[in-house]
Parts: sequence; C-alpha cells; structure tokens
Amino acid sequence: MFEPNEVLKTLTGRGLVSAEGCASVRVRYRIVVERRGNDVVAYGNLHGSCANLRPIWLEPDAELRLANGRRLNISLTDLVGDTAEFESTGPVGPL
Repeated sequence: MFEPNEVLKTLTGRGLVSAEGCASVRVRYRIVVERRGNDVVAYGNLHGSCANLRPIWLEPDAELRLANGRRLNISLTDLVGDTAEFESTGPVGPL
C-alpha cells in the first residue's frame, strides 16, 4: 500500500552555504523536512547572489549552516537567477 510522504516541518531563516574551495555565501533559506518511508530528507530553496552561488552549485557537496547553528549537508540541484534549489545528501538530524 502506498503511503504519502509526511511533511514534518518547514523552516525559514538566514544562514551560510559553503563548499570546499568556495567562499561562503549568505542566503535566505526555506527548508522542508519530510519523512519518506523510514528516511527523513530535507529539500528547499536558497536565495542569494547568483554570482556567489554559482561556484557552490558546480560542486557536488555543500553545507548549509542554519540561523540556529545546526548544519545540513546538501547538494544544489538547480540555480536560476538568485534562487537555488537543494536537497539533503546525508542524515537529517534535529533541525
């Protein structure tokens, strides 16, 4: 039987996104934390400078540091203008 995904929470705020070899970028974020079967995943949008986000978009692994200091391993999956889409790449702990 198909069970729908369960949205656990949605977070918004300001943070920093960084990747190895790239300067950190200040962003506004919107994160959706969702349960998919036995897994918890996160995905959402980042809003920041396109010129500064582009080098991070080209890297496979990045990290988003939230306003509360927590960190989330992510990968930027799309970049259009000043908006990037991302999804989590590792375990999603308490945010």
